[in-house]
Order: sequence, then structure tokens, then C-alpha cells
Amino acid sequence: MNIPVHRKNRIKSARAIIKAGSEVRKGWSIMIFPEGEIPNSNHPTMVDFKQGAFQLAKSLSIPIVPITFTNNHKLFSDPTELLGRAHPGISKVFIHEFISKDEVDRLSQNELTKRCFDTINAPILDLK
Repeated sequence: MNIPVHRKNRIKSARAIIKAGSEVRKGWSIMIFPEGEIPNSNHPTMVDFKQGAFQLAKSLSIPIVPITFTNNHKLFSDPTELLGRAHPGISKVFIHEFISKDEVDRLSQNELTKRCFDTINAPILDLK
């Protein structure tokens, strides 16, 4: 299953979040890349997170597993580039301690967003 998010169309973006919520309610786990884009330069660098993933987690009271990919910028192009470059290699992944549904409920949306950003960004900052 792939639920594309149309970044330049707020209505289509909202529909994607609604669809994701529907799939979670059916028992599916989902992976969301909350950056909303891959920066064009200064890799690896995080960009501010969009709020949809965190609105969804709070509204459904579901846990979050933050994951960091530290070298995917070397392996893959932006998904919008249909014939973009890809290189063989091993993706370096950090699977962080999960944020429980109780913590998701307790934290404000801004606190949750910041915590996830800081957690995911920490291994990237260690590279610099």
C-alpha cells in the first residue's frame, strides 16, 4: 500500500492523512516521512517536520517508532523523480526507542513533533 501525499495541494494532503488513519484503524502499521521533502543540498540535513503525522498519532492515540536513515540521500533520489538515480548499497538505519501511546497523549503536538525531530536528527548531527 502506498498513500501518496500531494505536497502542493492541501486538500489532497488532508485526504492522504484521512486515508492513513483509516488504514491504521484497520490494523495496518504505517510509515510516514514527516519532512515532506528531501532537501536539495547540504546532505544529510533534516528539514522542519510537517504536522500531519503527529496530528494523526494524537488523534488515534497510537505509539510512534522514530527511525533515522543516515545515508539514503546517497542511495536514492527524490521519489518525485520517476527516473531518478539509485545506487546499490546498505542503508544505515537507527530504530529508536518507541514513544508510547501514553506519551503521545501526554505531550502537546508541538512537544511530540520536537521530540521526534530531535531523536531522528541526533544520529545525523553525529555525522557532521
